[in-house]
Amino acid sequence: MLFQKNAAPAVCLALVLAFCAAADAQTDPNDVKPFPVFTGTTSYFTRVTGGVVQDSPSMSPLLLYPFGDKWLFEAKGSYSDTFAKNKSNAWEGTMSYGLGYAEIDYLANRYLTVTAGRFTTPFGIYGERYAPIWVRALQTGPLISSLARGSSNGGMLRGGFSVNPEIDFNYAVYFSAAVTNHVVTSDRTSGGRFGVFFPQERLELGASFQKSFQQEHSRAEGVHAVWQPNAIPLSLRSEYQWSEWRGSGFWVEGAYRLSQIPHGRPIEVVGRGQKFYASRLKPAALTKFGIANMKDTQQADVGLNYYLPNDVRVSGSYGRQFGINKDTHLWTVGLTYRFVMPAFPGGGTR
Repeated sequence: MLFQKNAAPAVCLALVLAFCAAADAQTDPNDVKPFPVFTGTTSYFTRVTGGVVQDSPSMSPLLLYPFGDKWLFEAKGSYSDTFAKNKSNAWEGTMSYGLGYAEIDYLANRYLTVTAGRFTTPFGIYGERYAPIWVRALQTGPLISSLARGSSNGGMLRGGFSVNPEIDFNYAVYFSAAVTNHVVTSDRTSGGRFGVFFPQERLELGASFQKSFQQEHSRAEGVHAVWQPNAIPLSLRSEYQWSEWRGSGFWVEGAYRLSQIPHGRPIEVVGRGQKFYASRLKPAALTKFGIANMKDTQQADVGLNYYLPNDVRVSGSYGRQFGINKDTHLWTVGLTYRFVMPAFPGGGTR
């Protein structure tokens, strides 16, 4: 969908309400109350990068807790363990964990949601819409994902409205404080993202900006486009980002669901092309971030997703990266499972 995170709190609250209604379909609609939902994703992937094999099981739980008619608490964590052979040729694991977001959302009206806490930074479209393991069509993220911090701690205003029947406008603006704790780290920044959506064409165009108020006091900017043609089950998305101190680059991705051929509906074919520009960085930035030997990098990926019943997906992809010391082959194969359930016994009967 084009707006998987543009009105995220409203969408999450709608999910809670829909789940409640489905769980108790015989109840008078006026008596149905939203209740907490526990959902998330588990996965297991094997990755081969330049001949180095890594096995990585992971879990990403998500809690949606509505209270009142206009309030929603949502929190998402992550845990993974990456196993690879060390210099002694023995398998060794590296554990990682984090808190993607933990926010309180207030649905002020149909045009505005106020958010406070830790949230996904609204810069570009990949982090908010396509980064979750279950959502992403290719398990390898874009090279430009590191140009902006993934999460922020502070406040955010977001929403959207119709300019006329043919144009919708969406926005998200935020500020973030500097936090150094490794679990909830963030930078002191402000910025936002704006988009224009054309419903009839199923096309969105948008732009992002960000200003850092610490260390190098740098700027970052970006543009994006998403198109889902009416005639075929194809999704095209792309974005370009530029950072004053961290480089620039772009990616273009297409995902085609084979629903127009017999028995092809569970199959999705994906392709992505991208490039990262390091040569345009200032010499001081190259030294500061320790990437003095880094070169412009190009990468191409193709992948296949097969959607099984009960929210299970099998994925595989192959990529070729050019530019970091030598050309590198990238292989990925794995399994993801998405789950959803009432967070507490009794579900919507509370």
